[in-house]
Amino acid sequence: MESPRTHIDWPGRPAAWLSASEPPQSTFDQEFRPDPLRHTLVCGDNLDALKLLLPSLERKIRVIYIDPPYNTGNGLLYNDRFGSRGRDGDRHGAWLSMMAPRLLLAWRFLREDGVFFVSIDDRELPRLRMLCDEIFGEDNLVSTVIWRKKVVRGRGNRHILPQTEYILAYARDINALPPFRENLTPRMKTEYGHHDERGPYKKIPLAKSGTRQSPRPNLFYTLMAPDGSDIPCPTHQWRWSRETVERRRDEILMEKNRKGRWTVYTKQYLRSPEGEERKRTPESYYDRVTTSDGTSEMKELFGEVVLDFPKPSRLIRDLISWATPQGSSDPVMDFFAGSGSTAQAVLELNAQDGGSRPFYLVQSDDPISHPEFRSIYEICRGRVERVVKRLEKTGHSPLALKEYRLVDYPLKP
Repeated sequence: MESPRTHIDWPGRPAAWLSASEPPQSTFDQEFRPDPLRHTLVCGDNLDALKLLLPSLERKIRVIYIDPPYNTGNGLLYNDRFGSRGRDGDRHGAWLSMMAPRLLLAWRFLREDGVFFVSIDDRELPRLRMLCDEIFGEDNLVSTVIWRKKVVRGRGNRHILPQTEYILAYARDINALPPFRENLTPRMKTEYGHHDERGPYKKIPLAKSGTRQSPRPNLFYTLMAPDGSDIPCPTHQWRWSRETVERRRDEILMEKNRKGRWTVYTKQYLRSPEGEERKRTPESYYDRVTTSDGTSEMKELFGEVVLDFPKPSRLIRDLISWATPQGSSDPVMDFFAGSGSTAQAVLELNAQDGGSRPFYLVQSDDPISHPEFRSIYEICRGRVERVVKRLEKTGHSPLALKEYRLVDYPLKP
């Protein structure tokens, strides 16, 4: 019986759903042995690869990031068009039929506290959102991150200059997903300009700002000033209860303003009593790197741009760092590995924070026209090798790398 909940439909949906559970048409060239202290590269069709990896890695992956084909029809080195175009074309349905079984399997890889990131542009964003809502659950949507991928000036589009892409983030279970955290910026750290015996801090008004919404009576009371006078709450309520103020009295400051009225502040310290520096919650608008940075990385590693529009590794590194703690050993997966931006992101993040996150990357061996690299997989592997050598020269010791290749099942005699 069809599920009563809302879902996205298209010609070919039943076959796409079924293909996620069909047996793989190929096998690994050697027995797959998962090792938490080793990176893994898989060469071959990602749908078969996911099916072969699943028995060993089901519910063990903390972060999945993918950058699938956008279905634009642009002339890239790889297939970026599905179906036919035009009013009666089926390009959206063909693309959904490709994505659906892979996302169904991706959900099964995630740990209970796992998170799935997928990059997309505005062409397929509406359909991808509906597909992910159905597979991961609408309530498990973490956010839609808007990435300013380039800065466009002048002419280039008849109506609106395109500058952004999107990253959908879904939890396996939003209630089990830990809060995302990232380091404060240097500018933010300068705000902690006061000092006491516990270290740097900044002052935050105890009175809660903003509109009056669901006021709580226990947060509206009078405080006693150092001179014995009463300090009424200047807004609809305080941020702390009276009990919290008494318990954390050493974090309370009372100062007179220019008008001679008492203002109450709390001290927000830069570091915890254990010495851990304060973090912040990431924002849904991301503009730290652009596609130009991804291109520059390729030129730096290869001496040329061997693949068009590679994602900058800094973007993916930040996503992974939001979702995994410092020094983490949480596994990361990318089954549309492309040029290997995710591999570089994991390798450099581990070197940066002392982590040992293993990656599981899958990339097809489809041939491309390039004088040095026969396929995108070879570009991906070459990137890993170059990043590893660069890190080793700076004294880091990345995890070892193991490669697997998908091959046809041997013919039965």
